[in-house]
Amino acid sequence: MSLESHFTIPKRVRFYSSGPLDQSYKQVLFALHGYGQLPKFFIRHFEEIAAKQNILVIAPEGMHRFYLKDSSGRVGASWMTKEDRLTDIDDYVNYLDLLEEHIQSFQKNPLPISLLAFSQGVATAFRWIALGKSKFEFLISWAGSFPPDLDFSKAMDRMENLPIHLVIGDQDEYINEEQFSTQCAELKERGCSFETHKFSGKHQMNQQLLEELFVLLM
Repeated sequence: MSLESHFTIPKRVRFYSSGPLDQSYKQVLFALHGYGQLPKFFIRHFEEIAAKQNILVIAPEGMHRFYLKDSSGRVGASWMTKEDRLTDIDDYVNYLDLLEEHIQSFQKNPLPISLLAFSQGVATAFRWIALGKSKFEFLISWAGSFPPDLDFSKAMDRMENLPIHLVIGDQDEYINEEQFSTQCAELKERGCSFETHKFSGKHQMNQQLLEELFVLLM
């Protein structure tokens, strides 16, 4: 009979930043990429805006890399799969908490932390809020949804007064209007304060709306 076991190993993880870590910034924003993306490309959406507003953007990489097609060519990353999912959730929450501590260690005083997540990164963001140690000042949930198994009893202490902004494209091929409305209704039922933003487009970022939301961070 086979037995499943786990043990912990040292592992290096990769992240990208919009600027040097040891400069002085107004705040730090963690940008969590979607399924099959790489942070070195995802962070490009934020670099110009971050420089204008003196915000440090940190784009961590999901710990699971894979070929997007067949066994060669372009590579993407994922935060988790259904396989051994609880272990992966624990690992990435711990990873993100440690990364946040690492980023803060370069600053004289702790920076306020905001969080933007796209697609699969949204579920990761909500789990980080609920299960992690880091405290957030602002959340932008873009083209994604909180996980159905989210423990709201743990999350509500941190979400009750957290400004939440939900973003969706009017042609999103993965999240339809009904799903988006259901997500809004559940947050409202839980007593969460949030605003919704819609743009003309598919399952993608929208630079104009992104710039408008960055103004709200200030």
